[in-house]
Amino acid sequence: MAISEKIELLGTYTDIPNELTLTNISTLNELDYVGAEDFDQTMLENILPTAITEKINFESLLEIDYQWICRCLRILNFGPYHTTNAIFCGKCSKTSYGEYRVNLNTIDCKPLPDKFVNQITLKKDMFLDFNGDVVFKLPTIRQMINAYKDKAFQTKDGRVNRKLARMCYMISSIKTNKNLTPIEIKIIIENEFSRADYLLLGGEIADKSDYGLRAGGSAQCPNCGNLDGTYLALTDDRFFRPTLGDIREWKHDRSQGQGENISRDKAANV
Repeated sequence: MAISEKIELLGTYTDIPNELTLTNISTLNELDYVGAEDFDQTMLENILPTAITEKINFESLLEIDYQWICRCLRILNFGPYHTTNAIFCGKCSKTSYGEYRVNLNTIDCKPLPDKFVNQITLKKDMFLDFNGDVVFKLPTIRQMINAYKDKAFQTKDGRVNRKLARMCYMISSIKTNKNLTPIEIKIIIENEFSRADYLLLGGEIADKSDYGLRAGGSAQCPNCGNLDGTYLALTDDRFFRPTLGDIREWKHDRSQGQGENISRDKAANV
């Protein structure tokens, strides 16, 4: 039986509706085989176009909306239960390792402020030495895929400096320089920012773009029973691989009439 659910996006767009209709993921799909490196591209090219009724350019979605869609699609198709390998407890200061079933509905989502404009200015007076404003935007999922694969940001060991790449793909202007490429922004940061100002820049961008799903949720600590333990649940290939036990628990809830609508208020705890 086909299932569907309407969800409200976090951001606003000129070419994408505020609500999207999510449907079943195909029984045989590439998510069963895809690895972490190919997960996002596979979602954009193969999964979302068939699992979402509306025909849109998925690559232009804000990263926070892409992750929100993935979360809702996962719960719609496989239920809210997820098996994690670690739970940390602040009360007893223990990290429990094993296999623990958690509920993805405990993951919060921070909405964008009312009348949010996706063009954020960092004034020059927030820096110690750098004398200029910096303007950045919340990134699209396509920008982030490109950033994390950009060889111009590789370090000596061959790995991409994800923090620097992310910032350079988000920044749209520095001082009076507009429409800069990520490489041009990288050169300015490396040549004109002190170490202290670089840290300030990264911290301000992180703080002022901190919206969307949190990195994890809450669960009972296996060691002391505290209900405020925490677990990590990143939106990656493992997110769409529930265990048989996760599915059975979801089936039990549905049979008891406890299934939840995934499109609850996006500003609430979800």
